[in-house]
Amino acid sequence: MDLAHDASLSDVLRFADTVSQAHFCLSEIVGAVHGERQLANASRGVPRYLVAAGPRTVPEIATWRATSRQFIQRLVDALAEDGLVALKDNPQHQRSRLVTVTRKGRARVSAMAAKEVRLPEQGLIRSGASLAEVRAATHLIQRFIGVIDTLQHDIDSGYSP
Repeated sequence: MDLAHDASLSDVLRFADTVSQAHFCLSEIVGAVHGERQLANASRGVPRYLVAAGPRTVPEIATWRATSRQFIQRLVDALAEDGLVALKDNPQHQRSRLVTVTRKGRARVSAMAAKEVRLPEQGLIRSGASLAEVRAATHLIQRFIGVIDTLQHDIDSGYSP
């Protein structure tokens, strides 16, 4: 490997670490806003995703979250117990049921979003960042997620550099 390649790899890893740090910091802030750190962080994402994406199976949600199916199953069971999601028969698959957001779940997602929407605005005003910069950063992170997805597919397919 040459020095330029080492430097670019170092930059990519620094970017990944920065995105990860931002994720954890935002999760803590969101939890604090709702006054229930662990519950808010765990119960917020799945119903919010289902509102945007529509009904999904537990394996599909696990793929989206890049976590184990077992973890998502426990989370879905807890959300169902709280009445935030429901499990429905899946016409595409006999065993893998669809997870859907209930009316109560939609109301919770809306209430959480109403509280959360003020956070980025306040942060942008304080930092001096423009909306264009936020959109550019979002675009870059989405592209980076695509790269990660490709790498994960390669690893799952047995590719080894």
